[in-house]
Amino acid sequence: MWILNTIQNKKHFLFLCLFIHAMATTLVGQEATKYYSLTLKEAEETFLKNNLRLLAAKFEIDVKKAGIIQAKLYANPNISFDQGIFNDRTERYFDTTRNGQTAIQIQQLFLLGGKIEKRTKVAELNKAISEQQFYDLLRGLKFELRSSFFAIHFLRQSIQFYDGSIAALRKTVTSLEKAYEKRAVLQAEMLRLKALLFFLENERTEAVVQIRQREASLRILLNNPSMADASFVPKIDAKVLDDVKLNDLKLNKVLDDAFENRPDLKIAIQALKLEEANLALQQANAIPDLSFGPYYNRNGTAYPNYWGITAQLSVPIFDRNQGNIEAAEKNILTRRSELQNQKLQAENEVNIVFNRVLEKDRLYQSFKNKFTEDYTNLAQLMISNYEKRYLTIIEFADFFETYRSSIQQMLKLQIDRVESIENLNYSVGKNILNIQPLE
Repeated sequence: MWILNTIQNKKHFLFLCLFIHAMATTLVGQEATKYYSLTLKEAEETFLKNNLRLLAAKFEIDVKKAGIIQAKLYANPNISFDQGIFNDRTERYFDTTRNGQTAIQIQQLFLLGGKIEKRTKVAELNKAISEQQFYDLLRGLKFELRSSFFAIHFLRQSIQFYDGSIAALRKTVTSLEKAYEKRAVLQAEMLRLKALLFFLENERTEAVVQIRQREASLRILLNNPSMADASFVPKIDAKVLDDVKLNDLKLNKVLDDAFENRPDLKIAIQALKLEEANLALQQANAIPDLSFGPYYNRNGTAYPNYWGITAQLSVPIFDRNQGNIEAAEKNILTRRSELQNQKLQAENEVNIVFNRVLEKDRLYQSFKNKFTEDYTNLAQLMISNYEKRYLTIIEFADFFETYRSSIQQMLKLQIDRVESIENLNYSVGKNILNIQPLE
């Protein structure tokens, strides 16, 4: 009886171990396939809060602010002390009594020509440039964030298409293999469908890789530890995307908005102002600075206690800062040319993106109404007709190729359209077409 109970206990223990192992395996599998659903607004809020490159750019602005503080400071006074080592009369070393020789001088440097004001202006313009560089970085990273967000959404739609098509085609291939075993169909017919199935599975794998790449980019942008191992599922209202109105866009208005809002143009403008301020500073540097202060000497002159004042001023005979002034003048010409070139580049970029977004939207609006739904319903009918042998293998394969290509082109068109809208926002420097689904 004891032996029987022991065996039964061992069986219970073994069953318990197997159950715990199965549960642990299930939990690990669930963790490996954890999905994180988020809206575009949530993604942008996390991005603005956690992105490391934005944080570094903000610190750079703080560095420039510290430069303004430094530029406003006056020079420290200079104090010099002269003490005799040995006094012959008193035969004392370092005689600090009234019989010893001691001299003290205090000098203060006064910057003439408004140098402090002018170098403060230079520092303020450096800060303004850093601020616009921050906004330019924000513009680029936000474009990357939104493009990746929408691309993941549409790529997941393509995965759904592949999963449905592969399941239906695999079922057909399985039926065909059974028919081939009975010599009811040709081997070439079965291999043709297997090749098509392999092609679909390979394309699905490529779509999964693209999703992983976009998700990796999104993780870096969001920098959220809770999302480190998650797969993103964007929450998007398709109707919001479809209802984006492009008919009211006018090229002249878009160009005006671009010239007013683009950070790179503002950087070029601030860079020109910086060189103009630097020229004023270099011209002020040609004016000599004055060092002025009191002087006291005990027993070192004809008078026992001598009080006087000192003044020091360099004479600008040879060095009048000519080289730096000329360099500043040339830099102004350079920045003017760069500003004109930046405006021309911005205008051309906006023109190209503007026409592209209108063309993509026109094409999408022409085919969006029930295009995918009708093709999917027809595909189910074609599979059924082929299984009933109403279609030849060539007719069925040709249709499936057309079906696959059409659905994929439609999904690509949706991605291209949304990316074109975001690219227009990027080119203008603000959201003139605001896509903010599921607030």
